[in-house]
Amino acid sequence: MDCLEQEKEKSGVVGKVHWVGVLNKHSLSISVFPRLYHLIPDGEITSIKINRVDPSESLSIRLVGGSETPLVHIIIQHIYRDGVIARDGRLLPGDIILKVNGMDISNVPHNYAVRLLRQPCQVLWLTVLREQKFRSRNNGQALDAYGSRDDSFHVILNKSSPEEQLGIKLVRKVDEPGVFIFNVLDGGVADRHGQLEENDRVLAINGHDLRYGSPESAAHLIQASERRVHLIVSRRVRRSPDIFQEASWNSNGSWSPGPAERSNTPKPLHPTITCHEKVVNIQKDPSESLGMTVAGGASHREWDLPIYVISVEPGGVISRDGRIKTGDILLNVDGVELTEVSRSEAVALLKRTSSSIVLKALEVKQYEPQEDCSSPAALDSNHNMAPHSDWSPSWVMWLELPRCLYNCKDIILRRNTAGSLGFCIVGGYEEYNGNKPFFIKSIVEGTPAYNDGRIRCGDILLAVNGRSTSGMIHACLARLLKELKGRITLTIVSWPGTFL
Repeated sequence: MDCLEQEKEKSGVVGKVHWVGVLNKHSLSISVFPRLYHLIPDGEITSIKINRVDPSESLSIRLVGGSETPLVHIIIQHIYRDGVIARDGRLLPGDIILKVNGMDISNVPHNYAVRLLRQPCQVLWLTVLREQKFRSRNNGQALDAYGSRDDSFHVILNKSSPEEQLGIKLVRKVDEPGVFIFNVLDGGVADRHGQLEENDRVLAINGHDLRYGSPESAAHLIQASERRVHLIVSRRVRRSPDIFQEASWNSNGSWSPGPAERSNTPKPLHPTITCHEKVVNIQKDPSESLGMTVAGGASHREWDLPIYVISVEPGGVISRDGRIKTGDILLNVDGVELTEVSRSEAVALLKRTSSSIVLKALEVKQYEPQEDCSSPAALDSNHNMAPHSDWSPSWVMWLELPRCLYNCKDIILRRNTAGSLGFCIVGGYEEYNGNKPFFIKSIVEGTPAYNDGRIRCGDILLAVNGRSTSGMIHACLARLLKELKGRITLTIVSWPGTFL
């Protein structure tokens, strides 16, 4: 059997599969990225131009998110050193990609965005947003320090219970930073109070500066409030709805479509991913190689993954048999489980010189509507049709695997003060949308989560101090995380983002 023998630690490449070792964020910014990331301001939508001599050169980044997930947006999970994006030096992990060469991807499924970003081009225009992270302020500091002006005023709303919603929808605008009220829902807390209006700008909530904040950060602050929500608001001349950006958040953190995506967003594909277990008995000459390449496995580095097939050699044993395909997850070889072995151990098992080998595998299929082959949506619609050297698993494929294949890890953070743990969560139980996983959307620099270095955008938060997050509403988990002190154990499952 052919296997991936050489591992390039510095470049983050294992044979044909791109990896990265555990890299401290500070070393990334100092030794890898040129010091140009300050050119993208926090909280402002920015367009950047990236030039490639080779129009097909890999961007060398990993992406998470998509409209079919609670993350909604497409987010950079990791940037590899020496790649196109790293050499440009302006983007950082956590940046949100809103448009690709003018095409809106702020509310499209994951694989649709990936296809657009994989289109060869020498000049790549990206519209991005680096969210302003909310910062905790001292209680004694004057709220007016957060940008109150002559047209600003204070609004105090009282909830009847910590879980009650304020009844406002929050959005960001295309042409200016900050958080704005898109709608005040009839009969809600804000409507009964009577002070807030559509298009009001929220400057601060409970002492947290939101002049360059995001709707999601605002929703997080509202949910974390017990009963009293103190807002500083400014009111300007009303503008037409078409200035609002593609996505809006309810005050409970759930996403709802705004005018922009209803009218301007391209109609995306909604792939369906299915998993089917199969047992295959392969007959071969004892000296003959199986003729396939595998990756994954338990690793001391970034991800512990299942063993999966990344290529099948044309004319080889596996190719002639036809039942094991690129993308299949290998579960068992001749009765030996592969779920927690390293890649080298799996290769050794697969190289046994016997005339018969029994493979238990999970076939992962992705079904998508057929489109015009010239459209971006039609590209790579079946991963088995992509060139073997280019195939790698997509982030959304990992999410569909059975829970028994999740490799969970406990991350211990310590917080002895009132400061934030340093990450923003999305997801949770919603009355009309059911139960959704909690994802890590952003990580705040200088906080316990950031300094630990093991938590990434797109990670799933399964439990806190042993308490499962399944079935929790967002406000409940936000309050739990806010109140915990001392030693805090987060149970995380982390999947590598889609490589580009």
